[in-house]
Amino acid sequence: MKSQRTSTSVDARLLAAIRQAVVVHGVRRTTANDIAERAGISRMTFYRRMGSVENAVLVSLTEEFRTFTADVPETPGTGRERLVRFAVESVRVFATSELLASIAERDPEFLIPYVTDRFGSSQQLILDRLHAMLDDGVADGSIESADATATMLLLALQGVALSCRVLLRTGVFEAALAELATMLERYLTPSGVNSGGRTTDSER
Repeated sequence: MKSQRTSTSVDARLLAAIRQAVVVHGVRRTTANDIAERAGISRMTFYRRMGSVENAVLVSLTEEFRTFTADVPETPGTGRERLVRFAVESVRVFATSELLASIAERDPEFLIPYVTDRFGSSQQLILDRLHAMLDDGVADGSIESADATATMLLLALQGVALSCRVLLRTGVFEAALAELATMLERYLTPSGVNSGGRTTDSER
């Protein structure tokens, strides 16, 4: 029986190999043989663990976002301020990730089902984090939220993220992120409270 350490080592090598192969070749030109060779395992081991190249790419994408969400530091501020920072940085990760850039450039059709038909594991990770941060903001009074707020935030972030290549090429990426932050601040601020957290004159 293989030890947990050995299994974890194989998984880590596999994830690294999948990422490397997709960055270099894209999804369509990545093969099970290529990934297995990079990971130092047999092709049969690859199929037993991943099932298919497509599933392997999805696992790698999920790990990309899981690592990001785990690495986002806890920063001071209201729940709304923390959520806005997290949202903006989520878009930045999409724009600067070599893995995501390779897929968006070479195989954009791979992402279409997760835009038009269903949420994937990567999106669910972000959605879960948004739900938790919305709850924190509602609890401290800095956010007004409804049942669909987290989903609408995810869709808004997704739209900006999928347009990041255009934003980068036209030189307005950072300006667009600043506008995104302003938009989210205004959207999440409770009625009768300005974005600085003060009650407006009409509510006094």
